[in-house]
Amino acid sequence: MRKRVEQGLAAKTVRMISVSVAALLITMTVLFKICAPGVSAASKITLSVESDTKSAGQGNIVTVRVVADSMPGITEFGPIVLSYEKDEAEYVSFSQGKDILGHFVFVETQSKGKITVSAEDQNFRKSDSDPDEYDVEPFRSDNKVTLFTVSLRVKPESVGNLNIGIESTGVFKNDAGEKQDVVKGSSVSLPISINTVSKDATLAFLSLDGVSISPEFNPNITDYSATVERAVTEVQVTATANNMFASVVIDNNRNLQVGMNVISIDVTAQDSETKMRYTIHITRKESFVPENATLVDNAGNAYTFLDIPDNITVPEGFVQTMRVINGYSVQTYAREGISSVLLYLFDGTNSPAFYFYNPVEKTVIPYDPENTIIRTSKILRMSPLPEGVAVPKGFVAATYDTGRIVLRGYVDKNSNFICFMTDENGIGDFYLYNPETGSFQIYRPADRRAETLYKYMFEVFLIIAIIEAVSLVITVYMVRKIIADKASPRPKRV
Repeated sequence: MRKRVEQGLAAKTVRMISVSVAALLITMTVLFKICAPGVSAASKITLSVESDTKSAGQGNIVTVRVVADSMPGITEFGPIVLSYEKDEAEYVSFSQGKDILGHFVFVETQSKGKITVSAEDQNFRKSDSDPDEYDVEPFRSDNKVTLFTVSLRVKPESVGNLNIGIESTGVFKNDAGEKQDVVKGSSVSLPISINTVSKDATLAFLSLDGVSISPEFNPNITDYSATVERAVTEVQVTATANNMFASVVIDNNRNLQVGMNVISIDVTAQDSETKMRYTIHITRKESFVPENATLVDNAGNAYTFLDIPDNITVPEGFVQTMRVINGYSVQTYAREGISSVLLYLFDGTNSPAFYFYNPVEKTVIPYDPENTIIRTSKILRMSPLPEGVAVPKGFVAATYDTGRIVLRGYVDKNSNFICFMTDENGIGDFYLYNPETGSFQIYRPADRRAETLYKYMFEVFLIIAIIEAVSLVITVYMVRKIIADKASPRPKRV
């Protein structure tokens, strides 16, 4: 009896030990799965291919999305290789996912049957003072994120199915540089429908070059709006029909008038009967000045761009044009050969007026018609004589009325008139005025010492030449006399 009790206790003890060991093993397994780096359920990312269409018609465009089921602080990914059957479709376009637009910089390449995409979050930045903090946090999302979209056109002779899937997921790294576990999800297989005559008159893409349209393009939305600056008189419209056999006609995108304009995009299907019209109501602003357009010169002074009044007087030779100044396309007046342009500005204190702006020196100088001389290749402004600069010898203060402007300067006894003026680069000098041509040239006083020296040298050489000439004449006379005396000697007297 005692023996049976001892055997029962032993068996019970063994069972308890077995249960304890099993529990310990289960606990260790769970802890290992939780703590093991790179394989936790939270860090696993699934990449899938999705499409809103259930089939692909011959000649039609098909758009697919590559999505991640989450983005746990990913700072770079790729290369992701998306593959499709090159005999069934051809590449049309690529676009970044709107969810991460502005966060990542993409690199995309294509070859027949493959699109390769890599991206890096260039906004992400860790704090210099605390490595555990961020100046700019990495992109995070626990929800599904569209990484990019690809559009393909089904070839007109294609049959069967169009299969699109992820060939390679590439590497996904988080902000610590750790690789994340990435798996392939679903792919897309679209039956290709055989079309005899297409009735598809929709657009696959619609955009304006450099101009946003509202709302975001959707093939089933036909009315859009947009706004352009006053300087824009024409917009480039890109409209691609969903079916390659449909025709597209764009009208009224040129010679835009101030105010409302309506651009029409008419699509006619292959059957010549099914038609759709897309319209863009585009407003051309009345003002030439972009909103909040400002200019800061090299001294830190701020100016606001304003529209140029119709009744303002523009200097002769300057023509109206549009220039990009400080990143804004604004109305200016320019003259060939002169770097500076005229801008109509407000300095915040004085009345709005014309200013000369030098885009090289970043200087802003008020245009004063009564003190400004505009030469063929230079702008000159009459300026006070700087301290330390002396008036040339022989000149006295005077004024000269040219009939267009009164010059303030200096005149000498020979009626030569000079002014001290500063050019658009701030360099000052004396300029001589020519009343016959109305032109100016830099004045340089003549060096009289050289003239006097030349005069003296001329006189000395002239005297030397005269002496040499007289000496030569005397010498010739004496030689001839000697020769004559020898040839005909005089008789001696007895």
